[in-house]
Amino acid sequence: MVETKTDDNDNNLVHNDANEITNDEEKDFNNETIHDEEKSIKVESDVDSTVDLVAAAVSTNDDPKLPCLTFRFWVLSTFFTILGAAVSVFYYFRANVLAYSIFFVILASYITGKWLEKILPTKTFRIRNWEFSLNPGPFNYKEHACIAAAANAGGVSAYAVDIISIQELFYNTNVNFIVGFLLLISTQMIGYGLAGFLRKHLVRPINMIWPQALVFSALYNTLHGNSAETKERIRFFYFAFISIFVWQIVPTYIFPWLSSAAILCLMAPNSNVAKTLGNAAKGAGILNFSFDWNAIGSINPLYTPWWSQVNNFFGIFLSVWVIGPLLYYNNVFDALKFPFMAVTSFDKDGNRYNQTRVIKSDELDITAYENYSPVFMSATFAIAYFYYFLQFPATIVHVALFHGKEIWNRYKKTREEEDKEDIHCKMMSIYPEVPFYWYGGIFFVMLIIAMMLGETSGAHLPWWGVLLSVVLAVLTVLPIGIINAISNWQIGLNVITELVCGFIFPGRPIANVYFKTYGYMSLSQSLLFVQDLKLGHYMKVPPRSMFTSQVWGTIIGCIVNFWTMRVIIDAKRAYLDGTETDPSGQWTGYSSETFNTASIIWGLIGPAKIFGAGSLYNVLLWGFLIGFFLPIPFYLLHQKFPKAKFNLVNIPVILYGMSLFPGPKANFLITGLLVSFLSQFYAFRYKHTWWKKYNYVMSAAFDAGTQIMAIVLFICFTGIAQVQFPTWWGNDPTTANEHCFDISE
Repeated sequence: MVETKTDDNDNNLVHNDANEITNDEEKDFNNETIHDEEKSIKVESDVDSTVDLVAAAVSTNDDPKLPCLTFRFWVLSTFFTILGAAVSVFYYFRANVLAYSIFFVILASYITGKWLEKILPTKTFRIRNWEFSLNPGPFNYKEHACIAAAANAGGVSAYAVDIISIQELFYNTNVNFIVGFLLLISTQMIGYGLAGFLRKHLVRPINMIWPQALVFSALYNTLHGNSAETKERIRFFYFAFISIFVWQIVPTYIFPWLSSAAILCLMAPNSNVAKTLGNAAKGAGILNFSFDWNAIGSINPLYTPWWSQVNNFFGIFLSVWVIGPLLYYNNVFDALKFPFMAVTSFDKDGNRYNQTRVIKSDELDITAYENYSPVFMSATFAIAYFYYFLQFPATIVHVALFHGKEIWNRYKKTREEEDKEDIHCKMMSIYPEVPFYWYGGIFFVMLIIAMMLGETSGAHLPWWGVLLSVVLAVLTVLPIGIINAISNWQIGLNVITELVCGFIFPGRPIANVYFKTYGYMSLSQSLLFVQDLKLGHYMKVPPRSMFTSQVWGTIIGCIVNFWTMRVIIDAKRAYLDGTETDPSGQWTGYSSETFNTASIIWGLIGPAKIFGAGSLYNVLLWGFLIGFFLPIPFYLLHQKFPKAKFNLVNIPVILYGMSLFPGPKANFLITGLLVSFLSQFYAFRYKHTWWKKYNYVMSAAFDAGTQIMAIVLFICFTGIAQVQFPTWWGNDPTTANEHCFDISE
């Protein structure tokens, strides 16, 4: 793309061509040489980054002539975005949520990109003054990064899928394509408008390293580097992919008991206690093993650091195996009246809460509510809110104590040295920036759409309510973004936005989920966009190409999200709304049920009634105060005994693990911890050469093979075709395949 002028205030250079370098720029490149050989500009530097992590992962070589938005890009980005959007919504309605692996996208798009490089014609086509080629040369790292960026932006289950699914399943509201698409696209893209105004603080400074972007940068440089090593990794990818693809038909179709092997139920088949504690679908999953990568891979055991996994698993085990049973068998919060592990809401008699009885004109009918019942929760679900109340202040205090000085010093350094750009900023200065009005245009268009939907789609959220939710994101995005860029943590606004809206608009459940989604996603999507901008910064991808990639991926992803959700709801509605239980134990609406319960608690009934003075759950609000003090003892111990590694005790991560349940099946705990130990502890320390070469490749292959097999089974056997495997002991439908309690209980 040729641009005559850039509107970025941080780059006031006038470019006659995207590849032209002015004399002033050339003088600024200390210790650098610009070579023009065979119509290719090569920028090289001997100046390493001042941050060691960046210097180790990011190359200081660039070829500005490399094309980005090629025909290969449009084909592959569209394919992998469609696949990712479909897979992500597919798993949204599954018992175990397996995220669409961006590592798979990177590796698979590399293989297919190199294949297209060989088979596509190299002829140049001309249409008047415009010319293009289907095959402009070797498949390069820039178009590769753009393909993955598009898939990363659009190959997800959009957060607003939650809104549409609960309207369809629990509020008897049909959402048409126009409303659904506008809701999805506005929630996914409104944050993009904020990203443009954060570039100066979160992208350009070298101190804002964005650790995940470094991992991807290192992977791109590896794939497009040593060819012999690349071939070995590709061969390993094929082997691992085929192996897991073939294996997954066993636990997911032929022998589902292997997906959730409940040992306690086999040991004591007539004990209700053993059934409650050993069952993973409805219980604690104690001594439950899984040989299904759908379950094991759901906690990313092959690339989450060992210290983080230990903290996370400690929180899970503490909440599910210790605190949960203690609450249940001591009848705390009337626990024995409700199922042990449930994400639905209940009435005073222990029946599922019938929200339609207390709704009138899409709002709470106070008289009907008082005549019916308050809302009750299972003890494990109620205490999960307590963990979340702990988590938000604990995260702030933990970051302030352990990283506050570092963040402040880096931020001050950024401010002091904002005019002293590092080598990567200098190299990127030859590319036209995305004008601010592009970002501003997206922001205001999406904000207007959001306001219109809030007023007209049955949400009963006034325009100023939508504006307030976005303002909350605007006020917090920079400090949270700084923390995210340095530490790889991101604090969510979902519960805070629910709380604010619940007090301002009590009795409006759909308004509450709209408010939460626009506030939470404005921040989350903004930082996702910024992280990819940083990756483009590292890979020297022109900003306008990265911008186009993400916008394209988001649009395609939203379309696929809606139609995939529609197909699954139509095919599996009875399992998703709780009318029936899936005999295979695979299809569940727990994600929608969790979101729906939140809409009832925070929106329909409101936090004042659920957590207010005199309520059963009022004591849980102490979590906000207690959370502030939890990290302090470990910080003091770390100061007193710095060699004892008390700094590795991460309270926010522990609390995250504690708040994970109820929700997914607890069948991954033991096997997932074992796999993580073998990968992130044993192999990392004692087989590091192998780990460095194959670990991420294996993770990508396992995720890819599992996800594709799940789709094949859905299309050919369990979903559309409905070809069931013959019933036997290993797939007994009367016990949800676990040989625990009857699924009707």
